Amino acid sequence: MLLLFPQVWLIVLPGNFLIDSLVLLISMLVLKIGDKKQWYIKYIFPIFAFGMLSDIIGAAYMLLMMIGFDMGRMGDEWYLTVPALLFSAVLIFVFNYFITFRKTERKLRLKLSLIFAIVTAPYTFLVPSSWLY
Repeated sequence: MLLLFPQVWLIVLPGNFLIDSLVLLISMLVLKIGDKKQWYIKYIFPIFAFGMLSDIIGAAYMLLMMIGFDMGRMGDEWYLTVPALLFSAVLIFVFNYFITFRKTERKLRLKLSLIFAIVTAPYTFLVPSSWLY
């Protein structure tokens, strides 16, 4: 969708940043992390950047399968979208666990990485592209 309608990036980027911000703020409250302002400033941009990168890699996988292997339309087949969604979620976990939160205590790093992988996975991949036309 982002390739067909580039203006959608104007919605996707702020939307993802807002979602990542809310997830980080709620996670800090639930996990009782002190100095929330400093944590937010330190981690929001890497979380956002790695989340977008993971989403782009997952979308590229779907595009490759769709064009390169003629596996159908994006979002219309579960065998195409679910692996892309899971791949992106795993990448979100890996990037956050091994890069973003690498200097954080192991248990907290695991919890935060899992929260972001599960909550911010690109569930919009499951929206059928046929709904657009």
